[in-house]
Amino acid sequence: MISKQLCIKWVLTPLMLLGLSISSIAQNIQFKGKVVDAETKKALESASVSVKGQGQATKTDANGAFSLNNLNANAAVSVSYIGYVTKTVTASSDAVVVELVKADELLNEVVVTALGIKKEKRKIGYATQEVKGADLVKARELNPINNLVGKVAGLTVGINQEMLRLPNLVLRGGRVNLIVVDGVPINSDTWNISPDDIESYNVLKGPVASALYGYRGQNGAIIINTKKGTKDKRGYSVEFNSSTAVQSGFIALPKTQDEYGPGDHGRYAFVDGLGGGTNDADYDVWGPKFEGQLIPQYDSPVDPITGKRSGTPWIARGKDNLKRFIEPGVLNTTNIAIASSTEKTDLRFSLGNTYNKGIMPNTGLNTTNLNLAGTLRFNSKLTLDANINFNKQYSDNFPDVNYGPNSVIYTTTIWGGADWSMDDMRNYWQPGKEGVQSIYAEYQRYHN
Repeated sequence: MISKQLCIKWVLTPLMLLGLSISSIAQNIQFKGKVVDAETKKALESASVSVKGQGQATKTDANGAFSLNNLNANAAVSVSYIGYVTKTVTASSDAVVVELVKADELLNEVVVTALGIKKEKRKIGYATQEVKGADLVKARELNPINNLVGKVAGLTVGINQEMLRLPNLVLRGGRVNLIVVDGVPINSDTWNISPDDIESYNVLKGPVASALYGYRGQNGAIIINTKKGTKDKRGYSVEFNSSTAVQSGFIALPKTQDEYGPGDHGRYAFVDGLGGGTNDADYDVWGPKFEGQLIPQYDSPVDPITGKRSGTPWIARGKDNLKRFIEPGVLNTTNIAIASSTEKTDLRFSLGNTYNKGIMPNTGLNTTNLNLAGTLRFNSKLTLDANINFNKQYSDNFPDVNYGPNSVIYTTTIWGGADWSMDDMRNYWQPGKEGVQSIYAEYQRYHN
């Protein structure tokens, strides 16, 4: 007796095989066509025709014709030709005519070189790379040049953590010392340029830049072209941009030991921080190990009769001093611009403000930018450009991060021990000696 399941299997198997056969026949088609210029209707020989997602590809013959066999129905076929915009068509059993449009915008792409002169990119004989300013205003930096990190092939941007300092720019192994804004080499820094006013960055690579700008451009140059007028078809535009970012601090901090305190040869006792005690004049961290033993320190109680300091527990109370000192920074930028363009003129006015609260207490930098740019076109060969840029930077304090006694990193992690606590240093003047003497663990070389 034949089971019910076996009968179903005998019935379904032929149907499945028949379905696969029909599907296979339906998907295997021959796709023929012809590729022509959309304007002149002339055949394009050697145009590339490829099937997306498959390895099958061919070229058109002298008549622009092509043929692809065994294609899946509705397969996506890409047709491309040098100087034309690539087009994608759907494969079918019917012959098609693919019309390609010339990519005039690619052939006529221009770059800004010396003195603001624009040249067609395909006609210059040296390497350049352009970066649009609009691509670099979302994740902002205080210095607009810092935004080029990872954007230009061969260019290394070493960001300088010191405020108002230029980054270290190395292009193909040579240091770049030339930055040009609207055709004018600048001798100041680039902190006074608003990213919202930059139309594009163009990096001239190699020694050819020296032929354009002299010896300063021997390793290349960075050309900054600012915005002028508007590209809005209505002839005018109003732009408003505001962004706020929170800065968490340094990416990495040096690892330092917190097992031993200040002193020398394992001996230390504080009296006056000027040499009156045991190794308390020169702050070297070669002193006793932190084991809770009683040692006179900078904040130990002083006997009012004898004038001597009593010993207090020797512990690493200043562990992670720098981490506890750094606080979140804030970077806020606001910019408004009004621009208009006519057949003969371009005019743009912008006003921007940047507020930067530093990652160290009581530090920051504020910048106000005012920019006015105008262009007057007399005819196709004569143009007058004018640009006024007013910049004001003001700050109560900005941090010094170089190697030296003014640097908080230097005094806290390199020459600072864990015997003192950052929390004890916040009220930094000694009582009765405000503005004269600070509180610290020694008084010969460093201070709070």
